[in-house]
Amino acid sequence: MKRRAIPTRADWGDLSKDPEIRYAWKLFGGKSIEDAAQLFIDNPIERGAEIRFCTTTVFSYYIFCFVDFLLSPSSSGESDVASCFIHLVRDRARDDKGFQPVLLELLPTIEDVASRQGFYGAEPGIYGSFSRLAAHCRDFATGSVS
Repeated sequence: MKRRAIPTRADWGDLSKDPEIRYAWKLFGGKSIEDAAQLFIDNPIERGAEIRFCTTTVFSYYIFCFVDFLLSPSSSGESDVASCFIHLVRDRARDDKGFQPVLLELLPTIEDVASRQGFYGAEPGIYGSFSRLAAHCRDFATGSVS
């Protein structure tokens, strides 16, 4: 993983635009990935909602809060964490061309998560196909989809 600087307050932009972003700043603004990771693991759906519309810089930093946990054995059965991660990445890739360099860096993790959908206990009928989501991410990363 490329070492990134913790986003500055200026990187967060106008906090008055969205209450989720404002709350995210209060919760983990200025924190390292290591310091913020447990917040994402404890409540991935809420943390995902909070960073979903953050600036590219902020999103591209805090999305890595999911990575180490998802690749560890302790993530077994953590369907919400896995689903939140892969959906957030796919949605950001679709909506933000500036995210592509980070998407390329995340592809190995995306592929790993997709190949272990059963490990996470993420039933396809509930969470959708992680393999299909990973294919969308690959397409966005390579520019196959506009």
